[in-house]
Amino acid sequence: MAKHRQQHQVRELPESPDLIDYCRQAFPLLGSKTAVKKAISGQRLLLNGRPLRFSDQLKKGDRLELKGAGLPKARKFDQDLPVVWQDDHLIIINKPAGIAVNGDRIKTVENALAGTVAPSPQADALPRPVAVHRIDLPTKGLVLLAKTKQALISMSEAFEQNEVRKAYQAVVHGKPPARLTIDQPIEGKPSRTEVELLRTVPSQVFGHLSLLRLRPVTGRTHQLRIHLQQEGYLIVGDKAYAGSHKTILGKGLFLCACELSFSHPVSGEPVAVKINPPRRFTKTLDREEERSGS
Repeated sequence: MAKHRQQHQVRELPESPDLIDYCRQAFPLLGSKTAVKKAISGQRLLLNGRPLRFSDQLKKGDRLELKGAGLPKARKFDQDLPVVWQDDHLIIINKPAGIAVNGDRIKTVENALAGTVAPSPQADALPRPVAVHRIDLPTKGLVLLAKTKQALISMSEAFEQNEVRKAYQAVVHGKPPARLTIDQPIEGKPSRTEVELLRTVPSQVFGHLSLLRLRPVTGRTHQLRIHLQQEGYLIVGDKAYAGSHKTILGKGLFLCACELSFSHPVSGEPVAVKINPPRRFTKTLDREEERSGS
């Protein structure tokens, strides 16, 4: 492989693959769909040796190549991010709500960590931590970033192969059953969410509010928010999917990425990280229960 080039062979494709999203997953260093589009426009992405076109359809056996695969320059953004776990290869932070993980903007996790986290001593160290996955802008919680190229590639593949277990907690409207599996397709793609009821309280205004543990088996965009809304259990504070449904506004989205577990990309040892959801989750339930007189 030539210096400053990365290659990727298409082994399997999902149904109706999105070219931009597939390339972002194939080349994690690009970091965002915007960066993929710029790489295509700049003829830095090749398909079987010739410049990739936006109209191209990928097929099994195709060879993708990225030229000059440097990281986009970080933009200065001062934000203290709690570090939950780290070693020479990976770092896990607790992302506040309202900050993107990465992308073409200033307020991102990657920009906040650039220059504040010491580079890895490993030979393939990245100049700054690079996100392996993303969670929604209004969602709080655990985000995994890589400090080395090997860790970035290995963990990106682990996410793609569904080998990383994630779990969230959310406060929702309604009273779901003790356990529920939601497998409604999202944009025509198979999607599956496993739901566990942790607590339910009566509410004078909303009938019932419930605390749930959610495990997304698949990883579709806004999967948890869409699945719960479809089943009639809107996440509290979710303005985007509320429609005419009355919810609590002004306190953000009551959704938190609380658990991450995976096999370490270098040692192979199990890594399991867990945090508690924000205190407002419990305080809101306690307040509604008290007001209802229960």
